[in-house]
Amino acid sequence: MGITFNVYGDGAGTERIFPFDLIPRIVPAAEWAWLERGLKQRIYALNLFIDDIYHSQKILADGVIPREVIESAKSIRQQCMGINPPHCVRCHITGTDLVRDRDGQIYVLQDNLRVPSGVSYVMENRQVMKSTFPRLFDGVAIRPVDEYPGKLLEMLQSLAPPSGDSVPRVVLLTPGIYNSAYFEHSFLAQQMGVPLVQGSDLVVNDGAVWMRTTGGFERVDVIYRRIDDDFLDPQAFRPDSLLGVPWLFEAYQQGQVALANAPGNGVADDKVVYAYVPDIIKSYLREDAIIPNVPTYLC
Repeated sequence: MGITFNVYGDGAGTERIFPFDLIPRIVPAAEWAWLERGLKQRIYALNLFIDDIYHSQKILADGVIPREVIESAKSIRQQCMGINPPHCVRCHITGTDLVRDRDGQIYVLQDNLRVPSGVSYVMENRQVMKSTFPRLFDGVAIRPVDEYPGKLLEMLQSLAPPSGDSVPRVVLLTPGIYNSAYFEHSFLAQQMGVPLVQGSDLVVNDGAVWMRTTGGFERVDVIYRRIDDDFLDPQAFRPDSLLGVPWLFEAYQQGQVALANAPGNGVADDKVVYAYVPDIIKSYLREDAIIPNVPTYLC
């Protein structure tokens, strides 16, 4: 079964048949507004949760989450205890996976708060859709996605420590060409107009982070890192890491450089913690979760 669609729209009568599953579903404005509210609520509560876990741990003292769930989580990083990132924001970029059930209800499938990826494919897909099916966009107020790199850069620059520079230096740290998301790393760096660097391009000297360039060393204020916590700094995490920058975490602790996302976020996207997110929202915001979890059972 399919529908007919005039590919060229030139009156020549050229028509092709497309299966229903190839036709993009347009999310109505009202449903998108509901999703937006629900995602903002969830991300805000998870940010408060991460900050609490690495400070007073009030949510554990209140018994909302069993203490052993957090203390046994592989994703918690003791090195991050007591650290205060700029503006107390830890989830700078969040990737929330959504799924629509057969009855039309949308659920949160999982939260990705460490090194989420995928936005470049959204942007590239939009360009392909515009060029391939331009008439789908006629007369429909579809929200743009092409402003994302500019907003991402603006957010990253806002994290910069005071250094006297009018325009903070932002870099994107990639593991390299063999990483499965390298296309996105290079794409976003190009779109933002910032250097794409690997660990070997950076060095910590006098407590600050510097980038090697053909004109000498340049100070780095913000690192949009696409490297997992364990490989970020061999002095602080895995000593066998060849991807990170020695003493980077110490510079971060001292407020000499900002990292996005903040290290240690994995405690909030743990698969067991996922089951408690509605309770987390209730505890910090005194609100019910707008977007429900997939029905989940704690064994």
